[in-house]
Amino acid sequence: MIKEFVCKGCKKECIISMDWDNDYFEVKGHECEDGLDYAKEERINNKGIFTTLIRIKGANCNVIPVKSSEPIDKGLWVECSKALSMLHVGAPIKIGDIVCHNLLNTGVDIICVKNIDKI
Repeated sequence: MIKEFVCKGCKKECIISMDWDNDYFEVKGHECEDGLDYAKEERINNKGIFTTLIRIKGANCNVIPVKSSEPIDKGLWVECSKALSMLHVGAPIKIGDIVCHNLLNTGVDIICVKNIDKI
């Protein structure tokens, strides 16, 4: 299996290419040991902060940016998107407001990341 991603092990933000199967593991593109460590962690722990947009009513804009309160398994991101696509929130809303509790029974909340006033 081959996976490419931007390394966040240091400030260089290298493009890492990782190839592995049961007996084989190879990492290319890292410029430091932090990149190699980040790739190994990415292979084992495939989680990240989920970000998306949610529709809003009663505001000057149609959507608001939101993110997960904790990392979510990346394998669930499509299902998270589907669940949140059915959600509408009302204005006003503030940074840090929870717009969805316990998304898909993961124990993770979805929080607003922008202040939006009511029109």
